[in-house]
Amino acid sequence: MLCLLLQITVLAGAFAQNRGFGTLPLALKPGAPGEARPKMENNPKYEQALKVYNRLVAARGDFRYPVPAFSLCREERSVAYMDYDRLEIMLEEKAFDVCAGFGNAAESAIAFLLGHELTHYYEKHAWRRGFVSEFKDLKIGMTIDSLVDDAANETEADYLGGFLAYSAGYGMFDRGAEMIRKLYTAYGLPEQLPGYPALADREVMSRRTAEKLARLVEVFEMANLLTATGNYAEACQYYRFVLMEYQSREIYNNLGVTLVLDALQYFKTGELKFRYPLELDLNSSAIRGLDMAGARNLLLRQALQHFDAAISLDPNYAPAYLNKACAFALLGDAKRARFYAGEEAQPIAQQNNYAKTALDAAVLLGILEADQGNTEQAKQLFQHAAAGGSAVAAVNLRLLNKEPLAMERSSTPGPQKAEKIDGQSLAAIADNARFDPDRSVALSKDLSFHQNPEQGANSRLFISQNERTKMTTFFHITVSGYTGKTIRQIGLGDDRSAIVSAYGEAQRTIETPFGQIMVYKRILFILDANGKLTRWANYHQFLM
Repeated sequence: MLCLLLQITVLAGAFAQNRGFGTLPLALKPGAPGEARPKMENNPKYEQALKVYNRLVAARGDFRYPVPAFSLCREERSVAYMDYDRLEIMLEEKAFDVCAGFGNAAESAIAFLLGHELTHYYEKHAWRRGFVSEFKDLKIGMTIDSLVDDAANETEADYLGGFLAYSAGYGMFDRGAEMIRKLYTAYGLPEQLPGYPALADREVMSRRTAEKLARLVEVFEMANLLTATGNYAEACQYYRFVLMEYQSREIYNNLGVTLVLDALQYFKTGELKFRYPLELDLNSSAIRGLDMAGARNLLLRQALQHFDAAISLDPNYAPAYLNKACAFALLGDAKRARFYAGEEAQPIAQQNNYAKTALDAAVLLGILEADQGNTEQAKQLFQHAAAGGSAVAAVNLRLLNKEPLAMERSSTPGPQKAEKIDGQSLAAIADNARFDPDRSVALSKDLSFHQNPEQGANSRLFISQNERTKMTTFFHITVSGYTGKTIRQIGLGDDRSAIVSAYGEAQRTIETPFGQIMVYKRILFILDANGKLTRWANYHQFLM
């Protein structure tokens, strides 16, 4: 996952007759009288569930609407439940215990249930029922009542709630069908409930939803990989595909970053002296006929719109302020760049645990000082950020001091020396590429995404096939925890300095809010906040 990673003004009284809208329809039904439930607080179960809930809310990143409170209760009626009168999401202890039975995946199971309930809230699934209740004497109210589709809402809540859990760092929870059966058993429910899909159908729906969710997650990861390696036009199409399904601050932010990076190619050689700390939270037809300055400015202003969209969802999302400042700097608006870096990004980052973003904002302020000829102030800012662990600050300090960078080393020639993951070179894979057609996604009439989720025991294969350019891009990427080594003996947990010693300084780096991506000619390394290697990928583009 590259985004370290992986967001309605609702008046509570508007749904006074629509209290029950939970994961499973148990004793409490929509429209039933509601009353306060016995709540559990200040105990390990509550603290664990609250931690998961808070991570989900933060990952959703949509603070345009009131955030529901969270409670854990001892009743056994609804599994998990959204109370619109009290603006509160409740999880029952018995459901918590079912989740605990998943062992190491217990928090992922809790995230699955709570993400489901949050999705009901953010997607306004209660609206039609609320309308029917308030206007049941009108013909339109009865018409809408006949169209209410609980199964569709439940499926969407599984789908988008699953992506929310993924973006919160809980990974792909693909055991939803198992979870549902365990809940039916724990609550003593019959397999067929009146007015609700049979348990067997619900399990099939959950499995199919998990498969659809997996495709969305993989499209998002591919977008991040394409951005990291400079394939911006295709990356934009991937991000836009995800936005059609799911809107979040990270996706708007990443689309904006991709547009800014695309704009950099329209600067003349030598025009940009320093590396800008754009943070990826992991050729437009409109530019035809424009000169280089016009093309880049168009892309930068489009990027600003996406950063504003991210900020509108979450006013405390520091990376979007930093990236907005970078865009203004590249537009030549130093005054606004300085404001968004120093008065917005830095304090917001410091107040909301974006330590790296605060350092990256200092890097941008250093660039602005250097551009004004204030070399000493720039040096102090770069030194401060470098001392805090910013690799891009260290590179910019060397550039400021006119010191040579360690150049990227050429790969050793010969097929026997090719980089391999799971014992396979990318060239050999491309000669006989295999992918699962059921997992392919057509992003447009010219662009398709293919994948082999089991290219090796510890790796996956992503393929972007572009019929218009006649180019196919391959990524062979390790899974988390892969213990193999690169040809130069770099592996999981190695630090940035070891990578530089083995491969030289990457001529291209992409910042993330919690790390960095080092991009070489045919290999990239994904680092965490401590500069340690977590995953890497071999990549190449082939003519079809």
